Amino acid sequence: MATTRYFAAVILLSFFISCQSQQVNVTIFTESQCPFCTRLLREQIWPFHATHPGIANIQIVPFGKGNCELGYGNRLSCTCMHGQTECDLNRLQNCAISYFPKKHLGLVTCIQGLKTLDEAIQRCLPRLSPRTQQRLIQCANSQTGEVLNYYSMLNTHKAGIKIWPTAYVNGRFFDRSYPMEVEICRHTDWC
Repeated sequence: MATTRYFAAVILLSFFISCQSQQVNVTIFTESQCPFCTRLLREQIWPFHATHPGIANIQIVPFGKGNCELGYGNRLSCTCMHGQTECDLNRLQNCAISYFPKKHLGLVTCIQGLKTLDEAIQRCLPRLSPRTQQRLIQCANSQTGEVLNYYSMLNTHKAGIKIWPTAYVNGRFFDRSYPMEVEICRHTDWC
């Protein structure tokens, strides 16, 4: 009886290790108001994640083409390619990623491409608890969110990103000449 339990535990552990080694790492650099980024997240990444949960470890880096500078009173101030609204939405996306490191993709996708921060709050936050909503709103309207934007800027600049969206699959640049699902599934037996 003990031998049977031992073999069952070994098989379960082997399955767990195999599942983890099959996970594909995907990093996508985005801008909250970039129409191409919106299309990628809404038409490819979210549907793939919904139909193939757990296959891809998806990391979104919302910042885009812009810059953050330290100003008066040691306050960070960021500028974004599509204006202040994009910085506002990037902040909310970065706050969502910070608060929900493993389960932010749906929220980030909901925010992506919306016209204003108020619209994002009204459309994307209601299903969260009032306390969580308040924390995300406070983050998006504060230096905390601006610091998160700053770190996304550093990651974007460090990677040398020049076009958005830019994706990496298992650390290798993906040129988007075919669907992301094909590239992700090429790296795993789970599709």
